[in-house]
Amino acid sequence: MLNRIGLRIAYLVIFTVVLGVELVFTGFCANDAAAQEAGAPPEIVPLPEILVTAPTRLAEVPLSLAEVPASVQVITGEEIERSQALNLQDAMQALPGVHLNDQQGNSLQFDLSLRGFSGTSVTGVPQGISVFVDGVRINEPAVEEINFDLLPLDDIERVELIRGPTAVFGRNSLAGSLNIITRRGGEEREMIPEMSGGSFGRRKAEGRISGTAGPIDYYFAGSQFNEVGWRDQSDGRLSKGFGKLGFRHGGTDITLSYQYQDNRISQAGSLPESILRIDRRQNFSIGDFFAPTLHMGILNIRQMLGSGFSLALNGFVRKLDAEQFNVSLLSENTRLFNDTHSGGGTLQLAHEGRFWGRKNVLTLGAEYARYDVDIKVLEEQNARSLQSCIDNAVGEGTDPAQACPPSKLQSVLSDKQHTVGAYIQDTAELGRGLLIAGDSLFVTGALRADYVRHSITDSSPEEPGKASGKASYSRVLPRAGLNYNLSERYGAYFSYSQGFRTPAFLELTCANPDSPCVGLQAGVAPDTGFRKLSPVRTHNYEVGFRARPLPWLEGSLALYRTDVKDDIFSVSDPVALTVFFQNVGSTRREGIELGLRGIYRDLLEGFVNYTWTRATFREEIELASPRTPGENQPVQKGNRLPLTPEHRVGAGLRYHLSTWLALSLNLNFVGDQYFRGDEANTQPKLSDYVMLSAGADAHWRNFAGFVKINNLTNNHYETFGTFAPNAKLPGAPIEPFLMPAQPINVLAGVSYRF
Repeated sequence: MLNRIGLRIAYLVIFTVVLGVELVFTGFCANDAAAQEAGAPPEIVPLPEILVTAPTRLAEVPLSLAEVPASVQVITGEEIERSQALNLQDAMQALPGVHLNDQQGNSLQFDLSLRGFSGTSVTGVPQGISVFVDGVRINEPAVEEINFDLLPLDDIERVELIRGPTAVFGRNSLAGSLNIITRRGGEEREMIPEMSGGSFGRRKAEGRISGTAGPIDYYFAGSQFNEVGWRDQSDGRLSKGFGKLGFRHGGTDITLSYQYQDNRISQAGSLPESILRIDRRQNFSIGDFFAPTLHMGILNIRQMLGSGFSLALNGFVRKLDAEQFNVSLLSENTRLFNDTHSGGGTLQLAHEGRFWGRKNVLTLGAEYARYDVDIKVLEEQNARSLQSCIDNAVGEGTDPAQACPPSKLQSVLSDKQHTVGAYIQDTAELGRGLLIAGDSLFVTGALRADYVRHSITDSSPEEPGKASGKASYSRVLPRAGLNYNLSERYGAYFSYSQGFRTPAFLELTCANPDSPCVGLQAGVAPDTGFRKLSPVRTHNYEVGFRARPLPWLEGSLALYRTDVKDDIFSVSDPVALTVFFQNVGSTRREGIELGLRGIYRDLLEGFVNYTWTRATFREEIELASPRTPGENQPVQKGNRLPLTPEHRVGAGLRYHLSTWLALSLNLNFVGDQYFRGDEANTQPKLSDYVMLSAGADAHWRNFAGFVKINNLTNNHYETFGTFAPNAKLPGAPIEPFLMPAQPINVLAGVSYRF
């Protein structure tokens, strides 16, 4: 009953915000009409045209949305900075269909969900989003996970979200790709220090300097972020440094960037429902943390060759050393060390010209990358496991000092991974004025070939070689699309594309149910064994519409269906603390994404979007579940995939009170979701929720300041749910575990531009 009442209230709030947007816009239109009658023409500020470079990967050959057969959104660095988001995922919530879950219990590692697929740092989730920084794929090779805390958030010039599989970005782009372009120095020299702080002991100091000297441009930035956290012992630290040098002369454009990051993030995790109802601030497993250190260098060269041809070269080296520590309430703690060295490059030839008098953009590219991943896992005694070990040793008549060492090396594995890709894509204008005056027709065709090879070596102390093995995967993927534009204001598109995701390192070493891994976060353990999984394959169909009925108002609508074969899921036994990966047959994602955005007379900006998403199993299977240890749950055709809300609404207003002060209000509504582990859809759902945020930002001379209030109504809601044993109760009964969302919190800051 309360859920239904809450849902109705949510819809009422959403309706009120949307109606407010409409009334304000209508009121301005009425004022304009009155002004016109009085002889004063209205001052119209048109929305800027969106040009995207992502469809051509490296070469800066911008295409308009009228030429791209896909749903594409762009977020500028200015918009990210204005949002004052602590992470990129939060800044992207304004886009249709982008949904966040929190599995780690901190401000920096939210999961990003799009079209029923996830981009997350947690292993065992159906990954399906690729992330690129200046042309370099940064999905980790261990299990295609994304460490969002390692993204250069403060140094982003723009982010392009391209939905659906694409040939130029290739494997693992099942739901889409995030193409991140970092900043470089501008014509004016700038030096900007900034300080901010707020709730939960948050404090941040950052600064950047940029400019141009002749053909050389430069950009250097650094920041330090600390927070105590709102839950017990949930502190975090991010230390970042970023620099980029550029050279422009004639037809040559070169950039060289370096990123350094040193983080330590506590992971409070989800809470048993019985504890959450008493105290939402508790930390059930105090001590879990993630500590990565990153060094990455990227070189980009672009040379104009004449006659519309350009040649682009991208090269990178990357070194990531990460430590993951996990406390166990049932057995030994685990400490994992992941050292990843990677390098590679992409070579691309592009041509922008005219063929038979009509525009044509041709792109050909080839890429290679090598990843060397070394993983070491140790089991470490804690008070509970040590006492249990001593008792067992005494009972067996053995020496506890020998039988119960404080730390024991369990797994040593490595993977030499080679990836090769080649692609060709052509976007051609077929004609204009075909049916009516002013219309246009564009066609896009693309083909991509991928090859991935794993060579895994198991050097563990016990049974070395058990998880050793080799696996190779290859696939040729087509893509075709059509854009028909009635005019510059109205257009439609259709596309068909195929996607491909290869099983990752840890999935291959944890795929044997007879020798499962111990601990999902630990990744590997002494019982690992190699088993080849099938790659994930998708067929994606999409139709969309774009409209700009007024210079200051635009809308978009996308309908899609993605049929998935051999999706990879993790299944677990919480009592035995084991997990393994398996292919689960056929699944499907389908949905509708509707968005409306407007900006009026430099006074009012607004957006509203609605997304309907249905992610389902398409055949009957049996899956192990943490809710029913030792007993598989029957999953029926049509059952919903967990943690995928069917309905999502976003809305926002930004009003300029004056030339120096603006106020904003944002709303997010997320529908109910099934818990992870309830693939059979038999248990109560995670409740729907509404979250409001408000802010103000001011600019006076060279000063700028902001105030942002998150969870304005201090709503108590949860963003993630699963099942696990409550080890703090007798018999460790299985119960729901939920992730509490942050209560109301405030962040404020000030900066000065020299």
